[in-house]
Amino acid sequence: MLVHDVVSYLKNTAIACRLRPIVHRMRRSRQQYVAAFRQRRRIRAIGEDATFEETYAFAEPEIGISQKREEIRWLFDLVRAVQPRIVLEIGLDSGGTLFLWSRAAAPDAHLLAIDSRSLGRFGAWSPFSLVRRGFAVGSQRVSLLMGRDSHSETTRERVANLLKGRRIEFLFIDGDHSHDGVLQDFHMYSPLVAPGGLIAFHDISQDPAEWTKGVASFWREFSTQHETQERIVEGDSGFGIGVYRVPDRSPKRVRPSP
Repeated sequence: MLVHDVVSYLKNTAIACRLRPIVHRMRRSRQQYVAAFRQRRRIRAIGEDATFEETYAFAEPEIGISQKREEIRWLFDLVRAVQPRIVLEIGLDSGGTLFLWSRAAAPDAHLLAIDSRSLGRFGAWSPFSLVRRGFAVGSQRVSLLMGRDSHSETTRERVANLLKGRRIEFLFIDGDHSHDGVLQDFHMYSPLVAPGGLIAFHDISQDPAEWTKGVASFWREFSTQHETQERIVEGDSGFGIGVYRVPDRSPKRVRPSP
């Protein structure tokens, strides 16, 4: 009887050891989903007419945003003046800037984001995705293209399919920070931008950090060949935002002489 009890105890102990991490993951997952739905409720409190200050004050602690306040305020104002109906962000990171664009874009805007980060086994239903798709306000939609390389033709085709023939009105490039990486993002996605649309680049400062040297080099070349605007707040190395407005090359209508 003693031997049987010992064997039973060992079996139960072994089962408990295998189950314990599973139970722990389930509890942690539940906590993450509870936190995600609570955050979605807080997000809905930031309405479509929220000011930059209100939007940024929420995004910085709640979502995370790697931007200098005065630089991104400048870009936010440019985007809000345009009120784009199609927005594409390359380099979602934690999603802070995408949240800003949702409050600067049109009430029926479609916002798309590309990032190499994977959403894990729950995919579109992961807590991360649920919160970021919850940025949509009014009749907006948010599409996340996660675990994807922006330089892949497959990714570009997916974006084009989602656009359904419509043109991007605001493109924010903040992904691959190598010179050739930024250049490729521009060459691949700028043809999808409407005439008069905005294309913005992050980390253009000519006082670059080590990891932004590629963007600085790209911008140095690009800004000598195109008409651009920029906003750079002195201080930390790196950062800086540059903007290029796609020219409207449509032929002008000539009125017939009276």
